This record gives sequence, C-alpha cells and structure tokens, in this order.
Amino acid sequence: MQQTFYKLNTPVSICLLTDLHERDFSFLSDVRDHRPDMIAVTGDVLRGYTIDENSLVAGRMIPFLSACADIAPTFFSLGNHEWLIHSDDIEAIAASGVKVLDNSWIDWNGLCIGGLTSASVTEYRRFRAGSDLRYPKWDARRSRLEELIEPNLPYLDWLKDFSSQPDYKILLTHHPEYWSLIKDFDIDLALAGHAHGGQIRLFGHGLFAPGQGFLPKLTS
Repeated sequence: MQQTFYKLNTPVSICLLTDLHERDFSFLSDVRDHRPDMIAVTGDVLRGYTIDENSLVAGRMIPFLSACADIAPTFFSLGNHEWLIHSDDIEAIAASGVKVLDNSWIDWNGLCIGGLTSASVTEYRRFRAGSDLRYPKWDARRSRLEELIEPNLPYLDWLKDFSSQPDYKILLTHHPEYWSLIKDFDIDLALAGHAHGGQIRLFGHGLFAPGQGFLPKLTS
C-alpha cells in the first residue's frame, strides 16, 4: 500500500478510502495512527457482481466499514460494484455506525457532506422494481442489465439543494468522470475513486481508466 497525502483547503483532516474490492484491510492501523477527523469511503468496497441470493451484500462489507467507524466518523457513498445493494443492506451498514450517503447529504460538525450514488446502482434499482428477484444473477441477464446501466447518468436533482447550503460542502462520488456533470454546482470539494490511479501507469501517468478511456485526466 502506498499512502498519498494532499493539503487541501478543508476545515478537517479527511482520509479517503476507495476501491478496496474486499481486499485485506490491515492497513487501517496506519489510518488509525494518522487520526483523521473523518473517513470518506467512495464506493467499490465489494469485489464482484454476483452473490448468493440467501446472503446480504452488506455481510461482506460490515467488517471493513465497522473498523473504519471505530477509527473516525465514516461516510460511505455507493460505487458501481455496489449495484446489488438492497435496502436491508443499507440498514445493516447504518447499524454498524457508518453514515450511508445515497443521493443524499447531511450536516456534520459544520460541514455539509453528500454522496452521489453510481448510475449503475440507481438504474439497476429501476430495473429491479419490475422484477420479483431480489438478487438476480448477472450472467442470466447480462446483456439486458448492461443496456440499462451503461448509458445512464446519475441522479442529480438533489444536488441543487445540497449545493445551496451555506456550509463547506464535500461531495463523495465514486466516478471522477461525473465531474463534467457536477462542476457547475457550488461544491467545495469532490472526492472520487474508480480510476484506480489509471489502472496501468507509465512514468507516473495513468494509461487507462473506466469511464475516461485512454490517458485519463482524473486519476488522483
């Protein structure tokens, strides 16, 4: 693990964690040592796109998120790998002490913190609303789900109210490519993930990132 620290014009110390994909989280001891004021988790805590229909998605996320909440107040927005997340899962995550920001925002210690949910999540919810299956298998419906999810945009209507708040505004959004959609809103700081630093890097520059293609600009 490589740690990178940015000095930004923020009133608090923030630890950004993203794209863990169910990997070992022993690095949290380093996070604890740095004593952040808050932890921002911008999605893709989960690894894959399939799940046993008899288990909760949240069951695979709780150990990591609970460990974060034990260190500092933790705020979590949903990435594309959380596309299967269900209302029961969100309740279980909230019970662990983590604030789930699902196209919503809250006031916290004089800050306004929002979470812009991945379009993969919101569009799949629309699809699932017409289905009796709670956790349908990806491979059985793959072409249809890709058709529904990929071309769609995140739900932005709530951002007008969020950006009108007088406090310092921090937006958690998994996708850095959403910047083109949110840049005209009055937001002080946007935190993202998804690009994995550019997936493959050469001479310190990313060669490719999902949602941005080759030579992505938004990777760090």
